[in-house]
Amino acid sequence: MIALPRTSIGRIALAIVLSLMAHLIVLFAPLVKLPPSGIPLPLLTARLEPLPQVSVKPVLEPPPKIAARPAPARKPKPSFQPAPVVPDTVSPGENLDENSPPETPQIDPVPQSPPASEVVENIKPVHPLPKRAQLTFIAYKGTDFQVGEARHLLEIGDDKSYTLKVGMNTTGLASVFKTFELNQQSGGTLTAQGLRPNKYSEIKNTSKGKEALDAKFVWEEKSLSFSNGSHTRLPEQAQDIISFMYQLSQMPLDKGAISMYISNGKKLERYELAVGEEEMIQTGLGQMRALPLRKIYLLGEEGLEVWLGLEYRLLPVKIRQIDRTGQIAGEMVISEIRVADE
Repeated sequence: MIALPRTSIGRIALAIVLSLMAHLIVLFAPLVKLPPSGIPLPLLTARLEPLPQVSVKPVLEPPPKIAARPAPARKPKPSFQPAPVVPDTVSPGENLDENSPPETPQIDPVPQSPPASEVVENIKPVHPLPKRAQLTFIAYKGTDFQVGEARHLLEIGDDKSYTLKVGMNTTGLASVFKTFELNQQSGGTLTAQGLRPNKYSEIKNTSKGKEALDAKFVWEEKSLSFSNGSHTRLPEQAQDIISFMYQLSQMPLDKGAISMYISNGKKLERYELAVGEEEMIQTGLGQMRALPLRKIYLLGEEGLEVWLGLEYRLLPVKIRQIDRTGQIAGEMVISEIRVADE
């Protein structure tokens, strides 16, 4: 217990000290960081993994070679002498039937290759997706003005169903001047070829109001329907605007360019993505080796660029949007990666 000063001056000095301590607590207490929210997943261990060299195809064994029949010994040419008279008889064992087929060698049957469906089921991607992944990105307007944060959460069930959720909102000073919140979700099945979405939904909240849309992938009918009532033909291996970023790791990336059909919930577009050379990029996790893929687009169209982490299972680590004038509209750069395979 602190003894109180007996003089009035001592009491005033003690009051000033206590008041100063209280103000210091009030000022600096908000700076204490709270523990981060999210699923308690272990940090991903960096591991060097080679890029897939070629698309996986079944290797068929060549048919067994047939030993060639030795050529008959060449008979010497007869000398030019009158031929002897041959009696009209036939040597024993000689075949008179001119229509009888010549003898053919016995050939072992060529082993049949397994059906394509069975081969596809046995194919495993070089970079399998983790059962759970939580990625956090810092969002920038342009390349340097931080405006928000984006969180990706991927979960793959034991029944091969998957759910991919993306949440984005403005933070800091940007949230004071502009309110923005975006929630996207993709759900479907993990197949031997990768992600196969069944539904995509999106809810956007801005200062102008709320906007919601969704798209349904009906693979049995090869139809893609939208919430506005329209629909279009559904091509094979089509993706939505968030699932395609995780589908890239399941595709061959050594062919210079890949083609994909991607839906943003309003329409379906064909994307041609050029695969670039390895780059070193700066992220919230430090310098990182990454493989860039850039959408091929015409002047007046919007562009898109995605970088895949070469040491992080080819998960997306940087995303860039290009506006119709060719300027960088915004970027999202990775700041945290957490994965689990159990």
